Amino acid sequence: MNANSDREYIDNKVGDVRTAVDDLRVAMNERFVAVHARFDSIDARIESAVAKGTAEIIKWVVGLFVTTIALNVALASVVLHVALREPPPSTPAPAVAPGISTPSLIIQLSPQGAAVLPAAPAGRP
Repeated sequence: MNANSDREYIDNKVGDVRTAVDDLRVAMNERFVAVHARFDSIDARIESAVAKGTAEIIKWVVGLFVTTIALNVALASVVLHVALREPPPSTPAPAVAPGISTPSLIIQLSPQGAAVLPAAPAGRP
């Protein structure tokens, strides 16, 4: 082999490697573009899901805040109504005739050893 043919051989091989590297670079760029497009679509879905979740959380927090205020106002009005309520007017006690008092409880005891007859005879079976 002579120097010219060796040089051409090496130049051809280097050219083939450069072509292969360029083809690989182009293919990788296409793959990266596809991956970036997929990531962009996933990012859009994630952003919409986060926005929806944030809206739900804000809705629940505002609802709980309004409900808490309503319950506090209702509780305060009930407590104030009970605390500031005037006692009902007292009704005067019925007048009892002076000198006559009736016992509130009457206890009747039979004398010791006396037989007590039933008020009605026992039924026969």
